Amino acid sequence: MKFIALDDEPLALVLIERMAANLPEWELVGTFTDAELAANFLRHNSVDLLISDINMPDISGLEFVRNLPNERPLVIFLTAYKEHAVEGFDLEVVDYLVKPVAPARFARAMGRATELINLRQKAESAPASQEEEYIYVYSEYKELKITLSEILYIESMGDYVKIFLDSQPKPILTLNRLKTLAEELHDKNFRRVHRSFIINLNKIEAKQKSRLLIGGEWIPVSEKYGNALQ
Repeated sequence: MKFIALDDEPLALVLIERMAANLPEWELVGTFTDAELAANFLRHNSVDLLISDINMPDISGLEFVRNLPNERPLVIFLTAYKEHAVEGFDLEVVDYLVKPVAPARFARAMGRATELINLRQKAESAPASQEEEYIYVYSEYKELKITLSEILYIESMGDYVKIFLDSQPKPILTLNRLKTLAEELHDKNFRRVHRSFIINLNKIEAKQKSRLLIGGEWIPVSEKYGNALQ
């Protein structure tokens, strides 16, 4: 993880560099005594964290952070004055360090930043949640809502079909054509594997050359549909 430090006192920057050297997960990629130079660096480079002094001659650290773009890095404020703490936390900063900063206190603040970055990365890498998809069918004089993820397979019975679910042992019998359902569900991860069967690809437990195990039952796969399924 990368960070930069902004402070009008060069000695403060030296101390930050020394303390950061004990944190191998962090890389200090720039130190600045001039706020404009720091802002220019951030416009052209991506960092995970900014450590900024608050009391600087040209601009306060509070104002500097407010002027950053919306996608700004995490921020830790560093100052000799405690009275800015509340305002600093209003900007949703990671931590507020009061000079002189002990190495252990610095490491704790950086640890907080590390945890936040890890949480962000997990959230970004997690699959996006999707609303459950479903179909409506008529069965036993009522309209039923069937969640697609519950369907194991569908079996043709002439002008009727039996819909087998993993949530109940008894299939749902409805007036429908297998061909119609195959076309409707093709883009929903379902495939026709036989003139009499449609299967949910997510429910396949095992496979052999001419049959698939789904919900504890072997479903035949005909030569006509087998190549496309493979």
